[in-house]
Amino acid sequence: MKIGFFLFLCSVASAALTPDETQQIAVAKAVASRTTEMRAATAKFNAARKLYQADRAKFSAERSREVTLNYRKAQKEYEEATRKAILAQNPAFAPLLAKAEALKRKLNEGETVADSDNPRNLAIRPIKDEPGLPRVLLIGDSISIGYTLQVRALLKGKANVHRIPVNGGATEVGLANMKSWLGDSKWDVIHFNFGLHDAKFASETTQRASRELYAENLRKLVAQMKATGAELIFATTTPVPKGGVLTPTRKFDSIAERNKVALKVMQGNGVAIDDLYSVVLPVMEKVGRPDDVHFQPEGYELLAKAVAASIETALRK
Repeated sequence: MKIGFFLFLCSVASAALTPDETQQIAVAKAVASRTTEMRAATAKFNAARKLYQADRAKFSAERSREVTLNYRKAQKEYEEATRKAILAQNPAFAPLLAKAEALKRKLNEGETVADSDNPRNLAIRPIKDEPGLPRVLLIGDSISIGYTLQVRALLKGKANVHRIPVNGGATEVGLANMKSWLGDSKWDVIHFNFGLHDAKFASETTQRASRELYAENLRKLVAQMKATGAELIFATTTPVPKGGVLTPTRKFDSIAERNKVALKVMQGNGVAIDDLYSVVLPVMEKVGRPDDVHFQPEGYELLAKAVAASIETALRK
């Protein structure tokens, strides 16, 4: 997401919809759905959605781009038809619909607002530096988003804790965006992770990034971050429940083995390690989510303590 657009969304989405606003929109949609135009748009959307849901049950490499594009087109047409039908009833609804639209953001599988880059999440909003304190940058996927606010609280008065404004995803995403994430600012410490997204199976036999490609991409990313002069900390990737097989088409390569690959790269580059995998592994049944890679609040709290401690150690250097 472009930074300017991200800031716009944050300004619009400074507050979630109130219960009354949510009810107003629901009632307006119900009335609008009875129109002839909306019936046609709904039928088209439902047909496209049925095909899309069946397609999403496949591995990512086997999914149809045409089905996805048709679904997105039908969804956009449905949403626009809904908006027009509501405004035809009452043009005064325009500001409320704009607010609701700004708050929308697609979540990945298993994410909640607390661990996604949804504009409602305070964790991804820019912070203002407190003068005189060192500057820390958190880079990572939704797991890192989930512990960002707690890390900021733990390091309050000790460091300005920034984070990238999006889910960092796989190493390929990092390579495409690292330059903009680092910007021209001075960073004292960069705490980062890439792992879960690379390990996810794209087909029955292949991952998004093979272990060899994962290592190669990590080396390139480390080189870019080292150029800033910051102290680097690599966070090991957290465990995936059920032996890495969450559903028949949502499964992961061995995270333990992936971490070994990453550790070899980090050790060869003198990068400090924050072993988050070992932190939560013994208590996964208590702090994890049984069918997902994300964590309960207690899990993110545990991770945050480890992250904050590793950053404090780096700052003392």
